[in-house]
Amino acid sequence: MSARRIVCLTAGTTEFLYLLGEQHRIVGISGFTVRPPQARRKKPRVAAFTSAKIEQIIALKPDLVLGFSDLQASIAADLVRAGSRETATSQATGLF
Repeated sequence: MSARRIVCLTAGTTEFLYLLGEQHRIVGISGFTVRPPQARRKKPRVAAFTSAKIEQIIALKPDLVLGFSDLQASIAADLVRAGSRETATSQATGLF
């Protein structure tokens, strides 16, 4: 099953999905996202690097959350505690 609703907790994952032409799947981005400029204008900013708006992420109903390393593991744990059932992955070290 492919992810249809993706939250990107880092700027790099947002940029990568845009480069792949998959921007329509992104429902939330990092506040640090600057490229591409249209992402910052069109997508809700739901995370900083080590913090996130958990309730806002849950409301977006993502089926995939892309994070970066164990530095964002607490965000994944907060999402699980809040009842989220999406998959959270790390681009640096695999699954949280």
